[in-house]
Amino acid sequence: MNYQVNGQRSVVSLLGLVVGEIGDNSFAHNVGNWPDVPGVFFAYAIDKRFIVLADRGRGVLTTLRQVRPNLADDSEALRVAFTEIVSGRDPEKRGNGLKVVRRVTESGEIGLFFRSGLGKVEIPTAPGTMHISATDENIRGVYTVITF
Repeated sequence: MNYQVNGQRSVVSLLGLVVGEIGDNSFAHNVGNWPDVPGVFFAYAIDKRFIVLADRGRGVLTTLRQVRPNLADDSEALRVAFTEIVSGRDPEKRGNGLKVVRRVTESGEIGLFFRSGLGKVEIPTAPGTMHISATDENIRGVYTVITF
């Protein structure tokens, strides 16, 4: 999935894909429904090899409960979001974005730390496997750190 730039492997286009998908979700699932602060926080440090995206939107569980009202908790919602084709924008036939993010991060040189509510997804940098778990600290919306 990497390509050569000046003889060096590059993940620039894949970073663009991951950042674009997560950033787009912040707007697509929250516009008109921001609980308090609208928009997305975006920061990066290329020299430190990380990108941060965060929003104070509704979060993954609330979004997916529109089409899957029986979701038990944030961890289950994250599992669905990263493994099943389902859209929180029903009746639109969408829902493949975070699956692509997962495939890119699990097979390449990009890591992912993704939090929503009481759930978190971690995929380590350099080929790694997704791990979903619960946390004690509840956050509103989504907080993501992408490493490369």
